[in-house]
Amino acid sequence: MLKIESYGKNDYKIFINSSYTKDLDYLNKDEVIIFIKKFIVKLKNKLSLRGFYKIRVYPKGKIGMFLDVTKLDDIDLTNNLDLRVMIMYDEDYYFETDDYDVIKDCNDIRYMDGLFYCVVDDSFDRLLEKVEFGKFIYGKDVIKLLNNSKIL
Repeated sequence: MLKIESYGKNDYKIFINSSYTKDLDYLNKDEVIIFIKKFIVKLKNKLSLRGFYKIRVYPKGKIGMFLDVTKLDDIDLTNNLDLRVMIMYDEDYYFETDDYDVIKDCNDIRYMDGLFYCVVDDSFDRLLEKVEFGKFIYGKDVIKLLNNSKIL
């Protein structure tokens, strides 16, 4: 599964399911960077990517990788693409759903704005078949969640 969301004129959030990355060693930084660069180049024409981009990579073992692709600058050449890849290893991930029963057996359950959240840790593995009932959040969204949510 590959999911691409646009959030701004030239910025994207991309989820790459672990089935795309099954032979990738997430802990090998160089291997991850090479994979991401090749992956983004394949999407270059589909997403009309031109210029200088910062890509934050959030790898999460059995789930896959989350990418924040942000355009930093245009480059004079119309067909040029330059990528700066940053791998964020020490990040928390949460699963968001509107159905408490989906996550009731999780650790660290939170509530905010009518939605329920649970931390994605080893106990989450048994819920992988239920991921269609919500979405994963990471990065700045987790900081907002931790600052504004109630612990259940």
